Amino acid sequence: MRINMYTNMNINKKAKAVPALLALAAILLLAGCGREKPSAPVAPPETPKLQSEKQNPPSSPKISEPALPGALLVMVDNYHAARPQSGLDKADTVYEIMAEGGITRFMAVFYRRQAEKIGPVRSARYYFVQLAKGYDAPLAHAGGSEDALDMIAKLRIKDLDEIYNAGECFWRDANRKMPHNLYTSSGRLLEGAKARGYELKTPQALTAGNSWTGAIQQKLAVDYSNGGYKYRVSWEFNGSVYERKINGQPHVTADNVTLAADNVIVITAKTQTIIKDKTVLSEIAIIGGGEARFFIDGRMMKGSWVKKSAAAPVEFLDETGAPMKFKPGSVWVQVVPGWESLDLGR
Repeated sequence: MRINMYTNMNINKKAKAVPALLALAAILLLAGCGREKPSAPVAPPETPKLQSEKQNPPSSPKISEPALPGALLVMVDNYHAARPQSGLDKADTVYEIMAEGGITRFMAVFYRRQAEKIGPVRSARYYFVQLAKGYDAPLAHAGGSEDALDMIAKLRIKDLDEIYNAGECFWRDANRKMPHNLYTSSGRLLEGAKARGYELKTPQALTAGNSWTGAIQQKLAVDYSNGGYKYRVSWEFNGSVYERKINGQPHVTADNVTLAADNVIVITAKTQTIIKDKTVLSEIAIIGGGEARFFIDGRMMKGSWVKKSAAAPVEFLDETGAPMKFKPGSVWVQVVPGWESLDLGR
């Protein structure tokens, strides 16, 4: 039986040497669930980076040639205990989709920029696997739901799984608690892909444009709240990019960088909550199509999206059915069950 669980462990923060940390981690892991594979090694604490007290407003970096030979995909944790995350500011595209009970998860696509630390890395869901197949790129994750793991094998995903086959591509941060402390990097993932003979492919580029004529709409919010779990994402155009907030507070990385996007896409996909083996899960129909709203340069345009099969990429179309034109730069895709989740009023 495949499992995707982690056992809490307490690490003595007063340890004076890395070998002692590693030894203690090994003992605790052996005392845990014997059906799990050993977890990733613990990395020594990093030297904190100096941050200026005042940061410039987020803006889109000027990038010439891609830093990576092909796309890399990483499942990133978004439970409140996982924040602040690392590496999301380096992603070209981020998909945000419900995982369970109001808690979303990210699949981040890296191509233009390297990322020295990405995470926390969490498990896969089958709809993320279907998205990954459309990229035909290595997918980094830590286990997954039973459906996701079966689909990874069935679709022959270029798999980099910390639990089952690629532990060397990951490490654990001793300063954070499990399971929200697993990390990777673009460098480690490239090494893992090379060792397994995975072909790296250039991601399909979105059609580029330079002007948009939609209605002026400089703010939007998406509410994923479920039961007692309050989770509201908002975006505000600052004249250059859209700055991201969670529950009214800037969403910043562990390096104190405010997350921002050049393009924000909101799409509807049939969604339902199920209980399987006493676990609450989401079912998302990411193959098919639906309506879309595109937010670019402070304007909103209507259109649609379509994904014809697991192997096909997601296509974004304008109101005429032609490929939607986007501002060159980063893209954030918010997947919602219906337009009642989208608030344009504030």
